[in-house]
Amino acid sequence: MRRRELTIPTILGILFSLAGMGAGVWFLREPIRSAVFASPEETPTQVRVTNITDSSFVVSWLTDKAASGFIQYGQSANPDQVVSDDRDQERGTVDNYLTHLVTVRGLKPSTAYIFRIGSAKKTYDQQGQPYQVMTGLTLGNPPAADVAYGQVLSANGEPAEGALVYLSLPGAVPQAALVKSSGSWVIPLSTARSADLTSFAAYDPRTSHIQLQVQGGSLGSSTVTTTTDQDSPVPTITLGQTYNYLAANPAAVETTPEAPSSSRCSSGFAGPATETTSSLAIVSPKTGEQVNTAQPEIIGRGPANSQVTITINSPAITGSVTTNASGNFSFTTPADLPPGEHTITISTVVDGVVKKIQRNFTVLAAGESQIPAFAATPSGTIKPSPTPKPSPTPTLAPRVSLPSTESGVPTSGNLTPTLVLLILGSGLILSGLVVYRKLA
Repeated sequence: MRRRELTIPTILGILFSLAGMGAGVWFLREPIRSAVFASPEETPTQVRVTNITDSSFVVSWLTDKAASGFIQYGQSANPDQVVSDDRDQERGTVDNYLTHLVTVRGLKPSTAYIFRIGSAKKTYDQQGQPYQVMTGLTLGNPPAADVAYGQVLSANGEPAEGALVYLSLPGAVPQAALVKSSGSWVIPLSTARSADLTSFAAYDPRTSHIQLQVQGGSLGSSTVTTTTDQDSPVPTITLGQTYNYLAANPAAVETTPEAPSSSRCSSGFAGPATETTSSLAIVSPKTGEQVNTAQPEIIGRGPANSQVTITINSPAITGSVTTNASGNFSFTTPADLPPGEHTITISTVVDGVVKKIQRNFTVLAAGESQIPAFAATPSGTIKPSPTPKPSPTPTLAPRVSLPSTESGVPTSGNLTPTLVLLILGSGLILSGLVVYRKLA
């Protein structure tokens, strides 16, 4: 009987088989990091950390493809707490967006936190290292209310819902806000922290310079340079345009912050001093302001986490809203107001006493003004339509366990058993063919 010997082809077949088995085991143990599975269109870009306080911070970014977004954060090396996009928290559902803004709340003061950015079903960090942020000290007695606000439109004149507005004030932590469906945005200035987080930002309410950057993703971007006396409201911003209002006001220069004069409200807005109290203010509309929307947005300030009652006369409309931790609130008129003069009355309890503020404004008739409407009306949106629904993602609950990221590239799931079997099978089949050919 002829003795069969192992030949080079047979040995190669065995080696292929072993290689296939080894590859299968490796893929089962290691996450997929190939660009084939990690779409660059879902990779976060232009990541910014803003609005840092003693108990919260904001993270925002862009993606080239609409995707769900979340932040995975904590104090340990493997953070397991998750919070979703602000819009998802408001609506109670997870959606896909091109622009993303997540507010992380309920943090400890003067504490270091790490976080990773979630996009679709992957998490991202900085070349293997998580992002880091330090919260500030707890501060008391915030300054009188002062906000910057305005409206952002797309190039075709529609409200740029979902655009990101960034505000930079010298010596202060950068601030950010999302543009609402009406095209409006609001950023509190008085509660912004100094760059070292040890105090509230110091600025002059009339002459300090403000830099605004608006990022609308595929809708374009804009830059605005102005001063604090022209920020309530900032003139309407159209994406794709650059604005410099310092050139129109060459006398505007930076000065040492000082207390508001008697001709200026304690809230930092022009108007009769009798229209504010130490803790209650109407920011918009201003006294005698003419608006060309039937559903104006009421913006103001009251005691933190308190209920404010809002009444509009002719016709009689009553509603209520709860102020946030900074004392700010906004209220959109739920029904159309007829053209003509109207009266707003807001009331709340301040130091055990009911305080009220009243002011008049005028709603213009259709075609009476060319100013874009500043109201919450249905409009175009940055989100694609229809919006694709994501597969299961982190829930809105602030504590959800997710896989951690081990490197600076996105992490996804492992290879499926079917794919592994194909890898193993291909090696075994190749080995069998070589041995069969030899024996034949």
